[in-house]
Amino acid sequence: MNKRLFPGLCWLLACLFACQSQAEYCTVKGTVQGVKDGAELVLQDDWNKNKVISTTTVENGTFEFHPRISTPTRVFLYATVPEDVYANPYDGGQLKDFFLEPGTIIVDVHAEDEMDMVTGASGTVLNDAYRKIQAADVDARDALWEEAVRDERTNLLALVYADRHSDDLDKASEILDRLSPDLAKNYKKTISTLKKRWVLRAQRAERRKKAAEEAVSLVHQPYIDMEYPDTDNAPVRLSSVVNNPANRYVILDFWATWCAPCVQSIPTLKEVYAKFHDKGLEIYSISQDSKAKEWKTFVAENGMTWINVLAHGGKVYKDYGIQYIPTVFLIDCKTGEILVHEGHPDLDAILSELLP
Repeated sequence: MNKRLFPGLCWLLACLFACQSQAEYCTVKGTVQGVKDGAELVLQDDWNKNKVISTTTVENGTFEFHPRISTPTRVFLYATVPEDVYANPYDGGQLKDFFLEPGTIIVDVHAEDEMDMVTGASGTVLNDAYRKIQAADVDARDALWEEAVRDERTNLLALVYADRHSDDLDKASEILDRLSPDLAKNYKKTISTLKKRWVLRAQRAERRKKAAEEAVSLVHQPYIDMEYPDTDNAPVRLSSVVNNPANRYVILDFWATWCAPCVQSIPTLKEVYAKFHDKGLEIYSISQDSKAKEWKTFVAENGMTWINVLAHGGKVYKDYGIQYIPTVFLIDCKTGEILVHEGHPDLDAILSELLP
């Protein structure tokens, strides 16, 4: 060997060894219900253009990954198999989102449960904090996000917290500014990716807004009756609510548990219901959810004490020209006329004038 090449080769090998030693293995394991044995599972890196990090298969209702990572990252767990391998097919292939970090991460999957997708994982610092936030009542989540961002052990969750506020770029940027200098430096590319994503979301939102403006408004039109089962499986006809002498106005709220903007609107609905219900306000919420059991649990756990009905795939969406959710209508019970047809109306201001 050329002696002049030897030192250079040693340097190269040392660099490669150093780079490898910086990466650490982590274990991701758990059980899966609703997906048959032999199905392929994939971990995709949300913060790196959905790059595939690792794959495995379901065996005896369990799975296990051993990915090697250099820095913690957020991942999505997908099932990339034809529909016929599912024990009971569900919509879409995404099963969970959680964080890869050194340690043993426990991920138990219930593919038939739509709400299970957001429950996260457990066993490591970031995942335990994220799981606690996701499991909390919607009214308590912001306080838990703030607590997590202040803690240096979970400060990285600021990236996800900021992403949740991407519809308010000033708020999202303010959250990002709370990242530690080291994390801000190490995750520079991730931050850039998130900001580009937010711009695209804003553009899509603008297109949806324009489409809504061009859509036929039902304001000043009579409401269209409907009847769907409530959380006790009892059919509730909208006209019975409108014609109830105790009610002066009825909010129609088209939503779903899997719709993030809809869930973010729940605290507002709770506030106006508490403030105006005794003055004659009722709410009739129509859900697009396909899983009745999970929908009922969500409604109960989030204190949605007004009328809730399930209308997955119902004719009512065509009747009311629903192009996106949430969509809110306000009905005048005296005339049967629709007064409001919007995505995010200022209900408190509107009702304060109608029900002083």
